[in-house]
Amino acid sequence: MKIVIIGGGPGGYVAAIRAAQLGGEITLIEKDTVGGTCVNRGCIPTKAYLKGVDPVIEFKKYQSMGLLGTLQGIDVDKLRAHAKKSIVLSKSGIEYLLKQHSIRIIQGEATDYHGKMILGKDSQQTSFEVIYDKLILALGSVPSAIPGLAYDGSLIISSDEALQLNTVPATLLIVGGGVIGVEMATIYAALGTKVTMVEMMNQILPGEDPECVQVLHQQLQKLGIQIKTGCKVEKVEKTATSCKVCIQDGTSTITGDFSQILVATGRKPFVQENLLKPLSIPYSPKGVSSNQWTETVNPDVFVIGDLNGQSMLAHTASTEGKVACARIFQQETNPMHYEWMPRCVYTIPELASVGVTNQGKPFVFPYSANGRARAAGIREGKIKLFTDGHTLIGCTIVGQNASDMISMATIAMSQRLSLDQLETVTFPHPTYSEVFLDALEMAIGKPIHIA
Repeated sequence: MKIVIIGGGPGGYVAAIRAAQLGGEITLIEKDTVGGTCVNRGCIPTKAYLKGVDPVIEFKKYQSMGLLGTLQGIDVDKLRAHAKKSIVLSKSGIEYLLKQHSIRIIQGEATDYHGKMILGKDSQQTSFEVIYDKLILALGSVPSAIPGLAYDGSLIISSDEALQLNTVPATLLIVGGGVIGVEMATIYAALGTKVTMVEMMNQILPGEDPECVQVLHQQLQKLGIQIKTGCKVEKVEKTATSCKVCIQDGTSTITGDFSQILVATGRKPFVQENLLKPLSIPYSPKGVSSNQWTETVNPDVFVIGDLNGQSMLAHTASTEGKVACARIFQQETNPMHYEWMPRCVYTIPELASVGVTNQGKPFVFPYSANGRARAAGIREGKIKLFTDGHTLIGCTIVGQNASDMISMATIAMSQRLSLDQLETVTFPHPTYSEVFLDALEMAIGKPIHIA
């Protein structure tokens, strides 16, 4: 079977490998480089920068535990080189895997169709034609824009430019307090930038548990980040070297002068009409319509990743890629359960959540009562479980290693394990993961480490 995949991000390249494993003849078309936004401009470089600035943020804590010496600062050129190396290593690893699975890669852009033949031009502007039996669209996403804040790549930038870090601005206004906004705020504040973050909603990370978000809010403020919620940018005037900004704060207006503005209001599906319209599948600016099996109304077309607008996360895209391939090759598979897709914020401390976190009965256990956290000098952080009877329906963790530990809750919910079953699992001591067990013991009414 001939499978063509358009888009080589975490959805597209995973789908390509899985389809090859199932016996398909695979062609992957990618106009840029494999890895997509995640590897080249998002997940990977962001985490490289966050790891690089972590010692700056945690320096005082380590001093209190006996670390001698003074903090000399960060060599931004070396930090940028580290981030670039992480991109190269990730990208070359993906290319190697694709080659090992005999997947044909076309670096170019699909432009049109002729029946079940895809037409396009490669990076050398040479025309190509590829026939398919089944087509997987993984076109990804682009940064969302705000009227009056048009990107210029210099004074007003998107998340795509934010990680280039050719210079570190003296002052930075971040418009948007979502995942991208708070991660970028952490990086720039650690590098010495005076950061102001504006969010229209009443809290940063809208939609996440307010109690846990408040812990992160306070930690961001300790970094010197000025956070303005319930506010919006009203007017921007650009000069040769800065932006004068009016911010509406309730009934009053405040002004500020910023070296740069980072618009971090999220991303939107890359709805490429010339590729979608001929396929006769429904789409809108919010994405392409598909079901829980990634199928569209066209039986030969599947949609995965950010393009469907369901859960714009790299790991969601990868899972969708596997589901799509299973359906194509008539393999048994579970449908997508988007409520089980974990959501992670890689700030310091991290915040991660999964499932329903605004319903059910909550049980909270603090990091300050965890032995490993005490040994590490950590007092901030908590886990919050949400239950319905004897079932776990959601979880939020704010604290050390939250992004790694959220998988425990994801497994519990996806396998439909009861609270009593989960409580019988032995957790190694001392570990941060024990907060999960302690919260479970609270939920079943038999807490050990809290009164």
